[in-house]
Amino acid sequence: MRRSAQSIVLAAIVMAAGAAMAESPAAKQADEEKAVLAAMDRFMIAISTGDVEGLRKLFTPEGVTHRALVKKDGPPEVVARPQAYWSDPARFEGRTLHERYWSPTLLLRDPIAVVWAPYEFKIDGKTTHCGIDVFDFVKIDGEWRIASAMWTVEPDACAELRPADTSKIRPKG
Repeated sequence: MRRSAQSIVLAAIVMAAGAAMAESPAAKQADEEKAVLAAMDRFMIAISTGDVEGLRKLFTPEGVTHRALVKKDGPPEVVARPQAYWSDPARFEGRTLHERYWSPTLLLRDPIAVVWAPYEFKIDGKTTHCGIDVFDFVKIDGEWRIASAMWTVEPDACAELRPADTSKIRPKG
């Protein structure tokens, strides 16, 4: 009987510790980081499949983007556009776009997050450039959405930026 009572107490302690770990700030942080990167992956998939409705759902309506074209001579050319520009169906007509990223650096403090990552961009299967993506996310109604984005366009940077370990490339599949 005594051994049975000890087993019950031990099981209760183990269950309580497990519940505490599941609710720990570190566990919640890890879950949120996965959710932010899942939103980033959905963005890349939407670009790569021409899913303009998917892009619209990910963007906040007020968001803005900045594209910085790195030139061989002179300063980068920076162009700002509303996020709606990027979800215009005309941008996809007659072209297949594909974007992927790797080794993201993620900063998070609920309800905001920033993802900084090298990326590669292809049009019709040909790499046109690589660069750095910086996406600002905000959690609205339980969903991570893109509040703003900026990126470099570096036609000559792919050799420098591509990962040696291709298993780091996202999204998978």
